[in-house]
Amino acid sequence: MLQSAPPDYLLQRPQPHDPPPQYPVYYFFYGALTKPTQLQRIIDLTEEPKLRKAEVIGYDIAKWGDYPALISGEQGQVVSGYAYPVQSAEEAGKLAEYETRAYKVASCCIFFQDGEKPKEVGGKVFMYAGDAQALLEGRLDRKLWERQMGGR
Repeated sequence: MLQSAPPDYLLQRPQPHDPPPQYPVYYFFYGALTKPTQLQRIIDLTEEPKLRKAEVIGYDIAKWGDYPALISGEQGQVVSGYAYPVQSAEEAGKLAEYETRAYKVASCCIFFQDGEKPKEVGGKVFMYAGDAQALLEGRLDRKLWERQMGGR
């Protein structure tokens, strides 16, 4: 079996797997979803949601065309936005569909800036799914293109 493995197989570290989320789960938003009316429309809420002012640390925002894209940043770097407690897998699915395959869900620590409790929680965020360096350099992102084309 090892003969069919990639040459660096034994050097690769196993990737940790997140357990399935328990709802509600706070999601951090930094773009169009920071507008309550937009979030209400996307996840089919009957009333406008209450968003909490929040930050994530260790991330940066790059531009993907007209859209902001969250990427890994420097230690201590802060991205400001808002968080909302997503109530179900159905709501999470609607958000993922809205964000497209250009973004992937990642775990994060959300720090609230509104003086309410809790002051911080483990949550989720949509990060750019492609090659962040290609995005920053403005060149073709083959990784994202393949992801959007379904691995073709």
